[in-house]
Amino acid sequence: MLTEEELAIFEYELIKLMDEYRKCVDQSLKLKIQEDMTWLKTAIFSPGMHGQTIEN
Repeated sequence: MLTEEELAIFEYELIKLMDEYRKCVDQSLKLKIQEDMTWLKTAIFSPGMHGQTIEN
């Protein structure tokens, strides 16, 4: 589960990745960025992910 601070960081990083994706011309790099965006979206929008910290 995510704390409010972790959620804010993930949302900030997702915005940065989306900007990098739009500017990127290298298709293989775009794929990697897209994978990272998918992981962050899953972490942010999954039900029950808010309120507890992520275990390492």
